[in-house]
Amino acid sequence: MATNSARYSQSYRDYFSTFVILNLLGCKYKIDLAANKKNNPSAGQASVTVKRGPDSYRSRGTNKKTGIGGTLSSNPRKAFNVCIALIVVTILVYANTLQNGYVLDDMAVIENNTLVKQGFSGIPELLITPRFQGFEHIVNDSYRPLSLVTFAIEYQLFGPNPAVGHLFNILFFAACVVLLFLFLDKLFNQKKTGIAFIAALLFAVHPVHTEVVANIKSSDELLCFFFAFWSLNVFLGYIQQGKQRQLIIGTLLLFLSFLCKETVIAFLFVIPLALFLYRNEHKKRSLFVIIATLLVSLAFLVARAIVLKANDSGAIPFLDNPLVHAPLFSTRIPTAIMVLGIYLRLLFVPYPLISDYSYNTIPSITLGANFGTAAMLLSLLIYLLIATVGIYRLLKKVVPPDEVGSSLEVMSPVEVVSPVEPKDPLAFGILFFLSTIALFSNIPFLVYSEMAERLLFFASAGFCLGITAILWQFLGRPTQEKQNGLVPPKIWFVIAPIGLVFAALTISRNADWKTNYALTVSDIKKAPYNARLWHSMGYLLLATKATEEPDPAVKQQMVSEGIADLQRSLSIYPDNAKAHQDLGNFFRDMQQYDSAETHLKLAVKLNPTSYVPVSDLGYVYFCEKKYHEALALSQAALLQDKKNVDIINNMAMCYLQMHQYDSSLIMIKQALAIDPGNKLSNEYLAMVNNASGGTTPK
Repeated sequence: MATNSARYSQSYRDYFSTFVILNLLGCKYKIDLAANKKNNPSAGQASVTVKRGPDSYRSRGTNKKTGIGGTLSSNPRKAFNVCIALIVVTILVYANTLQNGYVLDDMAVIENNTLVKQGFSGIPELLITPRFQGFEHIVNDSYRPLSLVTFAIEYQLFGPNPAVGHLFNILFFAACVVLLFLFLDKLFNQKKTGIAFIAALLFAVHPVHTEVVANIKSSDELLCFFFAFWSLNVFLGYIQQGKQRQLIIGTLLLFLSFLCKETVIAFLFVIPLALFLYRNEHKKRSLFVIIATLLVSLAFLVARAIVLKANDSGAIPFLDNPLVHAPLFSTRIPTAIMVLGIYLRLLFVPYPLISDYSYNTIPSITLGANFGTAAMLLSLLIYLLIATVGIYRLLKKVVPPDEVGSSLEVMSPVEVVSPVEPKDPLAFGILFFLSTIALFSNIPFLVYSEMAERLLFFASAGFCLGITAILWQFLGRPTQEKQNGLVPPKIWFVIAPIGLVFAALTISRNADWKTNYALTVSDIKKAPYNARLWHSMGYLLLATKATEEPDPAVKQQMVSEGIADLQRSLSIYPDNAKAHQDLGNFFRDMQQYDSAETHLKLAVKLNPTSYVPVSDLGYVYFCEKKYHEALALSQAALLQDKKNVDIINNMAMCYLQMHQYDSSLIMIKQALAIDPGNKLSNEYLAMVNNASGGTTPK
């Protein structure tokens, strides 16, 4: 009798504790004080059923077994430690980027961007203008103001300091890794924390992300991911708790993600997938989230259309995407499918990595005409298989083997009753990967690039989840042995060497992004037929390396190599207007004016919408003392950029050489009104005063 009394006393203490904990967690519960002798012969054993949405947890005995999927919900400190571990790994892998400088488009969005360099005062205009407005007018521009706003804030506070930009990129990427982990953990009701952890860990060390993290400009990708997954976490909280402020905050975060980059448009598929097929506790709340997502998407598209107006002509340069003029069915779609296969290969084997995949890195294929058809067919079959597996596992609605026996451990005697909704990580990983990579496939519509590693940033999260789920399927099944760790040893045995190799490749690749020259030297070996890389190599040799070289003999050799590299670029793609423009300017500097005219005229012809080659050709005429021709071209260029001080100074010098001092002075004053501290303008002012004998009006 005493024994039974003790049992009842212990039982009531357990239920009182359960009552307190479940109320704190906001769970619905039912306590059955009837003895459950069928499942547990111990007298006085009662049953506690906890309901939260479709999932139920019932106490039966004192089973404390940790599920194969791993769980942290009963111990927030362990979850915190996992997040810290992910942050530390991310920082260690990318710490060597702190010594890197500005590279590639960093110049366009930071170093040479007039709006960004205004700091706080430039933010209002950044919010209502196309992305490269502060650099130059670029047809088919985009609207991504938020990353530019962060650059303006950084410039205001720290000046032109690339180390600060790299530091923020590292921190934002670490936050992206943590948010990915938290989202996956919540999505699967904390039953697959181990899977969420390993997927996030692979995401943190994968070398394909080096372009995004090591290139400051790509903070638009980082911020887009950051706000997108933050919004997902908040939306899941709204589904569970139903607080209106969560819906409002999640919607605002999603809009901020749109302001970073358009990639988040894929969440029009991802959010319904997550809420209706994985976390369908409250259909009405899920519907509210979907409506909010649609409204945010529409609001952004309207804002984008208003800002871009006539700027968005839809013209994609052939050099960036050679598929722009390719026949749709015979070349464009087959080549695009082959590129999808290359993306998948890079996710499995991330080498070689290249900063630029423009013409002619990936040869276009024509059905039945070359060997590329086989690669295209293989890629197509693999993607069809992946899609089939994803849809089948989603619709099957069968709880994976590791679901049974897993535990959220709301309290020690709680075990899981299999959920009704599908909770398959592999299906979600596959469908997330396909929905995000489809945006950049060049199949439904053309994008600005034929291929780029940064375009894999979102999709790689789905890949990492899918690969982890497959490993768990084969190596993480329940065994007779008690599994206390978050991740089974067999999984670590596979993941540890892969993670170490990926981390080493990432650290090594980070070093390539130190300077433009180091990056070009590294990549041109891996893409010897890339027209832009040879153009970049020639330009860097002539504009930086040769000018910095003190030895005349070495300098002359660099000049010769630079000219040869530019000519090689033009031999691969003769219609590269920028290469003609740069080559013409270098010939001008070498006083080879005939060659300079030839290339600059070609640049004007190939790029009639840009005023830059027009202005450069005008300066060549000035050097040849063809002042009337120079003045006419400078005036035409000034119509497109009325605040360009360099063009105004050139016009002032033309008037000066033509002895039209009054006109020269007017132009100089116009230049000084725009930039009072301009050194050349002040020098020209003194020259005009001296030439006119001080008779020009003040």
